[in-house]
This record gives sequence, structure tokens and C-alpha cells, in this order.
Amino acid sequence: MVDPLEASGLCTDSHHFRCCVEEDEDYKVMFQMESFFFPAAKEVKGKQVCYKYSSTAKSVSQCPKNLDVFCHFTNAANTSVRSSPMKLTLVPGENITCRDPAIGVGEPGKVIQKLCRFSDIPGSPNSDTGGTVTYKCVGSRWKEERKGCISAPINGLLRLAEALIKSPSPDQNLPTYLKNLSVSTGSEEQEIRSSPGSLGAIINILDLLSTVSSHVNPEMMKDVLATVNIILGKSVLKTWEALQQNQTSQSSQLLHSVERFSKALQPGDSTFAFLRHPNVQMGSMAVRPGNAHIYQQNFHFPNADLWGNVTIGKHQLGNLNPEALVVTMAFPTLKAILALDAQKKPFANSLVMTTTVSHDITPPFDISMTFKNNHGAGGQIMCVFWNFSLSNHTGGWDSRGCRVNSVDRDSVSCTCDHLTSFSILMSPDSPDRGSLLEILLDIISYIGLGFSILSLAACLVVEALVWKSVTKNRTSYTRHVCIVNIAASLLFADAWFIVAAAIQEHHYLLNDTACVSATFFIHFFYLSVFFWMLTLGLMLFYRLVFILHDASKSMQKAVAFSLGYGCPLVISVITVAATQPREVYTRKNACWLNWDDTKALLAFVIPALIIVVVNMTITVVVITKILRPSIGDKPNKQEKNSLFQISKSIGVLTPLLGLTWGFGLATVFQGSSAVFHIIFTLLNAFQGLFILLFGCLWDQKVQEALLNKFLLSRRSSQHSKSTSLGSTTPVFSMSSPISRRFNNLFGKTAAPKVPPDSDRDLVSSGSSAV
Repeated sequence: MVDPLEASGLCTDSHHFRCCVEEDEDYKVMFQMESFFFPAAKEVKGKQVCYKYSSTAKSVSQCPKNLDVFCHFTNAANTSVRSSPMKLTLVPGENITCRDPAIGVGEPGKVIQKLCRFSDIPGSPNSDTGGTVTYKCVGSRWKEERKGCISAPINGLLRLAEALIKSPSPDQNLPTYLKNLSVSTGSEEQEIRSSPGSLGAIINILDLLSTVSSHVNPEMMKDVLATVNIILGKSVLKTWEALQQNQTSQSSQLLHSVERFSKALQPGDSTFAFLRHPNVQMGSMAVRPGNAHIYQQNFHFPNADLWGNVTIGKHQLGNLNPEALVVTMAFPTLKAILALDAQKKPFANSLVMTTTVSHDITPPFDISMTFKNNHGAGGQIMCVFWNFSLSNHTGGWDSRGCRVNSVDRDSVSCTCDHLTSFSILMSPDSPDRGSLLEILLDIISYIGLGFSILSLAACLVVEALVWKSVTKNRTSYTRHVCIVNIAASLLFADAWFIVAAAIQEHHYLLNDTACVSATFFIHFFYLSVFFWMLTLGLMLFYRLVFILHDASKSMQKAVAFSLGYGCPLVISVITVAATQPREVYTRKNACWLNWDDTKALLAFVIPALIIVVVNMTITVVVITKILRPSIGDKPNKQEKNSLFQISKSIGVLTPLLGLTWGFGLATVFQGSSAVFHIIFTLLNAFQGLFILLFGCLWDQKVQEALLNKFLLSRRSSQHSKSTSLGSTTPVFSMSSPISRRFNNLFGKTAAPKVPPDSDRDLVSSGSSAV
């Protein structure tokens, strides 16, 4: 224990520091201020032993200044530990108005904290008290702003809990401790009603103990609920309000702790009894092999005029582990306490029920609930769940994954599940969960991604089969390298997108490590898709503008891979490094880049939209080049052919160069039309199919290579080529109208002679790329 925790002092004054321990041992104690060490004077007061040091003005230079002061304890075995820092702010003294020998000095508005046992005020608690007192300088006096002192019995329990979790066998002592906790909480009920510090200590104790054991027996759970029942009483609501003015996540912390206990609960020899308390009720059911019953629990709190029930169907229970235990708890007063935490977020106006399963579940896992309708007339009714990840992990109400089934005068029926949609990739906020739009986007996303993954795999197989036949010149080689890497990156990105959806377990907390990993790889591979699309677009522009310049194959390859994978890797690493240390890298309740807290989503949206704009510009240049005016007026037939060529060019360029992502620009803005979400999801979910068709199978050289490999002998292949100049000319052959237009792409007018093989490869390659 250190004193002071934080203090202000005049540069010319002496400053006093204390470090105390509970038991007297043979310690050597030194105080450290900057790089200087000073010996301490020992003072014994009962069991408490304190070591003091008083600095003088000579030991302090350069004012004003902020200092951290530490005490070092060294035992007889020469092992040392260092205390937490005591923060001292040295000030010149011009604005000092508050002066107190125990609290210190300060300017108006200055706030400091002191440990309760060192407060030195009339009626201050004894040395066994814990917690802190907060003082604020108002006018010329220190005013006690918040008193968070913990009574001696509860502080003793807190110290025992901290020692228990560090002990070699905490599981063995946990049942006895939980029993003592419930008894002590009952005897200290009056103290808990009046002391935010004691209430906060009980919450911290439950939080610590909930992490100790993975096996909780029914007797231990009874003791936990007995403790929870006391701290959730109506008479404690004012204390909750005072507590959460300073610590806004206490109610969320309590709910999370109780859920951890319920997940660790193990069924007894018989069916677990229904537990009833005025402020909490609990029911459970063990999933036995061959058990054909549905799960249903009913809760009623007459004093609060609240009721509710929970139902899980047989088919859902059949998917659970045979040894799983389903537990539901209901809290009539928790809605008001969580409202203090939620602040301006949606407010629950009914019974709060939480259902847990002791083993992992396979989503989707639907759960149906019915609540007494206390909403009254008017307003919107929503079904919500408490999302522990919201508001920097302080928690908040969230409607995603939940929907209202029916509403009547007496009750509201809800169903909760969890799905994810493709639209989340560009949109800061997904459409409302459970809405018709959300269901439609989910259907499109999963069906489209399934087709895309199969199509991309097929594209890679086809490219592997025809690689030697279609990469005989530099332009064709570079184009197919781009196509293969676009397909591979998109394949991995789509696969990780599905993995991210699978990570989400119903609507509970996400697995943070897996979610961060999935988000990183989704970010990296989708960015790789964009940068390889940019590489393909720049290659097309290079061949269009710099007709007479030809870089080496190794140079083109080095530039392409640096741009295609190097830039996405740099952006992805910087994004995760800048946000993950503060745990604001991922979105709340979804494995994707955060928007609300850090705007990390911009690390994907901005590069994507810049590349879309660049590729759209390249598209305009290509089409303009293709439609370069001929001598004289165009006949009507030529105009029709031009319109046809424009549609073909856009049809090929759009999926390959990523212009479909341009529709994502509209989804970035909140409240955007559902039409943009649908178009964006539809085009991008099937992008793999587009790449297979337009980037691979529509290439004349790929078609010929496949025919030569699987269908025809060399002689029949030559025969096919000769007859193809007749009635069956391929759409991209040299004699077709479309190919003649693409011939102009590289600065050639309609010439009567057939180019040599290398030039023919160039034209075929260009037409396939676009």
C-alpha cells in the first residue's frame, strides 16, 4: 500500500511518502525518485508496518515537474519487489488555493485520490479498510467528492479472493470461500446498501472467482445466487447509481461473472432444482442422450409485476453435446441497473433473462423468449441482448441477431440468432438484424460465396492446365499472373469471410484472438484483390500508352508482386498495430474492421475506392481508344457495333478491375438505400463466378488450349482453327468485329493483313484482360 496515490506539492516544500505492508518482516526498503535512491524510516502501528521518506527542496530541481516515486522492498534472500508509482506533481504555487497537511495542496478543480486507511479525517476507518476517497479542490477547501471505502470484513474477503486465485489449488478452497461470501454478504447487507466501495468490492470478488474453476456444483451455485440476490435488491439501487458514476462497467461485469458461473455449472445426480430469490431466479436442464423434451423455463416475479419464459426446440437441443447443461437466469431489477451503464443506448423495459450452454454450440442456434409487455402505447418495441463488446467493452444493448415475432397487449415474443452479410465489408453499420433486407443479404452472400469459391477454384485449375499454352509472350504472361493472383486472393478472402461468420457463437462474446486473426486475413486478402486488380489495370494502361516500350518479364513480375501483396501487407499490419493494443481493431459483435471507435474501416474503404476510381479512369481511356473516330461519318451499323462493343468492354472490365465495388461507396453512408446494399452484395458475392467466365473461359487461347488438351487431336484442332474463320468464328478471334475493335486499342487501324504470332498474342491478351 502506497501513500499518496497522487498528490500536488509546492516545489519549495518537503514531501512525505509511505509504503506499508500488513506483516513485519526483515525488509530493507529504499525509495526511488528519478535515478536517486533514499533509505526509509520504519514505523510499526499494530500489525501494519510503514516505511516513510520525506524529501527536501534540495532533492528536487526544475519546477514545475511530474515525478514518479517508488519504494523497493528487499528481503533476507536478496529478492526485491517494487511498488506501484506514487505520482507527485510539483507546482510553483501561484494558483494554489487548497492546503491540507494530510491531503496536500492543489489549484481549483484539482482532483486527487487517497486510500481510505490513509485519509486521516475524523471518523476515518481503521487500518483494515480498503478502497479510496476522492477529493476535489473547491474554492479554498478540499471537498470529499466520492467515498469508495470498503468495510473491513468485505475488504478482508477481497484480499482472500486475490490470494485464492494465486494459490496452488484454488478449486479446492472455492466452495468454502463462496459459502463464506454469501454469509458475509448477508451480514454486511446494511453496509452494502450505503457504501459504493463495498458493493464494488463484492462485484470484483465475483468477477475474480468466476475465472477460477471450470466446474461449479449446485451447492456453489446456490451460494453465488444468494450473494447476487443481495446486491441486486431494490434498496441497493441508489448505491449502484453512485458506484457507476465513476465505474461505468460494474453491472456489465456482474452479469458477465454470473454467466461464467452458469457455463461452468455441472448437473448433479438428479434434475437441478429451480432456485427462487426475490431478485434472481434460475432454471436449468441437462441434455441427456435420447432426451426428447424441449427446453422451457418460466419465471414470475409478483412483487415487480414481471414475467417471462424461454424456449429452445428439440431440433436445437439435438445438436448439443449430450452432456451439455442449459441454464437460464432471470433478474427483475437488472434492467434498471444496466440502464445506468447503457446511458443513451436502448433501454430494456422488461425482465432481463440470460441463457447459457455449458458446451460450445453450432450456429445458428435459435432461442425463443416471451416477455410481459410493459412498453405501453406508442414507440418502437425491439428485442435486444446485452453485448459485452460494445462501448470499448463496457457493454450495451444490441438488437443484431434478434427480432420481434409478435406483439400483443400482454406480451412480446422474440427470437435471437446470428448471421452476417457481405454488405458489412463496406458499410459502417449493417442493416437491422432480423429485417427482410438482412435476411435477403445473408441468402445472397452465402449462396454467392459458395458459387464464387467453386468458380475460383475451377479458375485456378484451368489456369494450371493451360498455363504453358497461354503464357508465350510477356503481355500474356503478366495478364495471366494477375488473373491467377486475383483468383487466389479472392478465394482466400471469401474463405476467411466464411470462417469469420463461423467464429461468431450465437450472440455472445466473440473469440477475440480468432476474430482478430480472421479480420486481419480478410482485410489483407481483399486488399490484395484490389491491388492485383490495380496491377492488371495499370498493365492494360501501360500496353495502351507505351506501345513501343517493353519492360522485361522479371521487372514486370517484381513490380506486380510488390504492388499486389506488399502494399496490402503494409496497410493491414499498420492498422492492426495501431488499434489492437487498445482492443478497438475489430467491430463489435462481428469479425470486421471497427468503425465506431477508431474508423479502422477506412483502412479498407479508402484504398478500395481509390483503386476503383483509378480503374474506372482506365476503363474510360480504354473505351475511348477503342471508339477512336474513323475517317468520315460513322454509318448506322458502325454505331450499333460501337454500342455493342462498349457493353462487351464494360462487361469484361467490370468484374476483373473491381468496378463492382464502386457500388460499395453508397453503402458507406449510414441510412443508405437498401437497393445499393442488394446490388453491392449481389455483384460482389458472385465476383468469383464473373472472373471464371470473363477472365478465364472467355479467352480464345484458353478455349483452344482446353480443346487441344481434352477434346481433339492435333489434326482435328488444326481443322477446327481453319473452320473457325468461317461460320463459327470465336468472339475474340482476329476476324471478329470485337477483336478488330480491340486491335485499335493498341494503336492499329483496320488493316487487311494478319499480324505475326507475337502481335496476335498481344491482341488476344489485351482483349482477354479487358
